Amino acid sequence: MKKYTKFLFSMGRIGCIGFGGGSALIPVIENEIVAKQKLDTQKNLDKDVIVANITPGALPVEIAASIGRRNFGTKGMVTGAFMMAFPGALASILILTILSAFQAQVLSVIELVSIPVSFFIIHLLISYITKMLRSCQKESLDRERKAIFLMLVVFLMVCGKNIYRILGLDFIPVLGLSTVQVLCLAFFCIFYSRSIYTRKTLFVMLAVGGTYLLSHGRAQLISSPYLVHGSELLMLALSCRGIWQNIMETHWKFQNNGRKILRDTFPWLVFLIVLCFPAILVHREALVFIGKGILSALMSFGGGDAYLTIADGLFVESHMVTEKQYYGQIVFVVNMLPGSILCKTLTSVGYYIGLNIAGSLTGAVTLALAGFSCSVAASCGFFMIIYHLYTNLISLQVFQMISRWIRPIIAGLLMNIMLSLYQQCLTSTAQFSISGWAILAGIILLLTYEFLYHKKEKL
Repeated sequence: MKKYTKFLFSMGRIGCIGFGGGSALIPVIENEIVAKQKLDTQKNLDKDVIVANITPGALPVEIAASIGRRNFGTKGMVTGAFMMAFPGALASILILTILSAFQAQVLSVIELVSIPVSFFIIHLLISYITKMLRSCQKESLDRERKAIFLMLVVFLMVCGKNIYRILGLDFIPVLGLSTVQVLCLAFFCIFYSRSIYTRKTLFVMLAVGGTYLLSHGRAQLISSPYLVHGSELLMLALSCRGIWQNIMETHWKFQNNGRKILRDTFPWLVFLIVLCFPAILVHREALVFIGKGILSALMSFGGGDAYLTIADGLFVESHMVTEKQYYGQIVFVVNMLPGSILCKTLTSVGYYIGLNIAGSLTGAVTLALAGFSCSVAASCGFFMIIYHLYTNLISLQVFQMISRWIRPIIAGLLMNIMLSLYQQCLTSTAQFSISGWAILAGIILLLTYEFLYHKKEKL
């Protein structure tokens, strides 16, 4: 019992000091659990880190759940993850509640403070991109060039709306895809091609992918419902075919870990239902948010900052929260507090959706609780599935390709987030007589600093 209490205290304390993203907490967890408490082995923790890095979700929360499961069973799994995620989520809601209550009095202060915070976030995103490029460059120059090309292609697919808005152009962008649409297209290419680029596979990807692009872009150059839905179904069928071919080629055999998977995922289903039930009672639209919340958590590859673009695509694009609420307050709050960005963001999005659709603090808190449960349950539930299938799945080429190329894809999406933050800065500075050129100059200085630092690392 003493070990269990000490474990929970450690997870809660790490959750309270968890600045710098999930990866930054790995040495902290290692020092606390392996070195000090000697609760687990380095080998077990290394496997946790590997699986957490190749699966979506909140990395430190997943690791806390895995350590708790090995040492204290189901109760350790659930409470360990909860203690890691809850401090940051609770702090986010408390601050957003204060901001909501005194919005008129502090709005101008928030907008002024959001400018340096936006610069800080842009700096984090630039650092994420340069670190990704450095890791690619260490592997090979060709790998770095491919990563840059993929990043720029993704950026061009999604940046239309923000580019036109900054330039003051009143046009509908030809592409302007959402984050979800870009990821669907990326996974189709990965699953179908399996990194085998024959003339046939390239032709099919260009034909099917091109149809999907033109029919799902903002301009909707192809509007026929037969082609719109036909391209989606064909992408799904070809993706399944590619996965099946990969399984047959590698002679992959499924080891029946069904009981273990059920044992470690069922508690998360119960966790989800219990914490989401109050939100469903308050408002039926909560079901839509819960579905999107789970989907967003399962799409959150690439670290906490990468989740910002996933949430933008699912909640801002669909007008469940406004851009002002998201970039002016949510992004501002979650980046200045410790803890998982995924958990804090989904909790905060739920809070504002509750205010928007229910119009009451009760609705806001219950939907915030639902968002929190979605982030933790989806992250840990999927982690447990992959943890038990890890030995088999790592041999599949399509699985390796996702781990290999997801970060350049996310980097392209993050470039668009930087544009959104720049636009938010321009809006905020308008009332303070600060020139937009000053904001642009500051961003250029950040880019120059990161470029020079990157060059220095190469030497």
